Amino acid sequence: MIELLGLTIAVYVAIVTLVSLYSRRYANVRDPVDYFIASHRLSGFISAMTYAATTYSAFMLIGLTGLSYATGVGALAFEAAYLVFTVSILALVGTKVWEFSRSRGYITPTQLLGERYGVTLITAFIAIYMLIALIPYSAIQILGPATILSAVTGGTLDVPILLTVAAIVILVSIYTAGFRSVAWTDAVQGIIMISSTLILVLWLLNVVPPSAFNVLAAKDLLNPNNSFWTSYTFFAYTLPWIFFAITNPQVFQRIYVPRDKKAYTNMVMLFAVFGLIYTLLSVMVGLLTRGGVELGLIKVSVNPANQAEWNLVTPKLLLNTPPVLAILVSISIFAAATSTVNSIILTLASMISTDVPRLRKRRLIVGKSLIPIFIILIYIFSYLRPGFVVNLAVTSSTLLLPLLPLYLGAIYGYGCKTSYITTGIVGPATALTMVALNPPLPIPKEVVIIAIPSLTYLITSTLSQRKQ
Repeated sequence: MIELLGLTIAVYVAIVTLVSLYSRRYANVRDPVDYFIASHRLSGFISAMTYAATTYSAFMLIGLTGLSYATGVGALAFEAAYLVFTVSILALVGTKVWEFSRSRGYITPTQLLGERYGVTLITAFIAIYMLIALIPYSAIQILGPATILSAVTGGTLDVPILLTVAAIVILVSIYTAGFRSVAWTDAVQGIIMISSTLILVLWLLNVVPPSAFNVLAAKDLLNPNNSFWTSYTFFAYTLPWIFFAITNPQVFQRIYVPRDKKAYTNMVMLFAVFGLIYTLLSVMVGLLTRGGVELGLIKVSVNPANQAEWNLVTPKLLLNTPPVLAILVSISIFAAATSTVNSIILTLASMISTDVPRLRKRRLIVGKSLIPIFIILIYIFSYLRPGFVVNLAVTSSTLLLPLLPLYLGAIYGYGCKTSYITTGIVGPATALTMVALNPPLPIPKEVVIIAIPSLTYLITSTLSQRKQ
């Protein structure tokens, strides 16, 4: 088993390296525009696959599968809401963002803010704030596959070793050709992700009989509005995600890269197809596993009432599958994780080096220097073994929610310097306070995190216009 896994990891690393090296033929690694954003010249297919692989991460087969196992089909509604809103945003708001990026040559998501409002200091602050928000989200990406691979080998390969392998893959995919190598490897890894999950679902359908759905129904797991998925919980889980396409810089930046309008349209359509299939498959893994456990056909010793154990559903499921399938799925999760983290790191490096004024003149050197620093920070956070992946992912997205009014204002030409400065300070302060204190409220804290900066933005914009 350990020999087969070692060989598979070696093959996977070799594929990533070869694809990265091949993409270098089309790259100008000395040009920061090409290194950080592929000169806005990617095809619709590559754009869709890098968007999908960046968006759908280790969260899916670890977080969403565990959530489905424990709470039922409501998890599908939660993730489907994200997909519907994301595709809608890409079709409506995203088209305008893409046009801005083409006409004004944007490299980073925060450049749109800085140019629109003309305040470099707050733009630099927001770039650093995004870095802080995305460290825990990045950490769960590499921790997830490391935990699974360690479990599959019975602990023979320990987590620190696997975290190191992940860090090496990330470094190779970024340094070889920047955004081009990241995007091309994302395409390969996206294919690995969806094909291996499909095989896992087919195996489960062969093991778990249709009667399992009767058992799930009896436990109220086929009811999208059960004791867990109350309206309050659904709203609290969903709200941070429905604006993910705007507030999360690594996916926002990918709106810039399609080479023309046709490529952009193809990106949106192909991403929608990928997202729908991968969401259904990930939820099916969780539901079928729970059904098999209830019927005594699959041994997964996870207590559905203990949220701390939900991360373990997929690792323990794979101990029941044939070794080849377990390794294939483990590698696919590894691919999902590294494709997300390399995108986040490259985006953050481009933002800090471009949007911090003193660093801009040497942004390519600075950006490349920041990459290993970010990887070390993420490695350390991962090593500390944070909690349930869904909660951590939601936390990161929650911290980015107050940026929503700033982006919408910039895109649609509403607001001014005063509203930008005020909201750029009030919004992050509100989010950090609410996440740290988690005060008991009659409404989800995410509503407050959106409402306060939005009202701040609207009030200051309106008052500023009246003074003029």
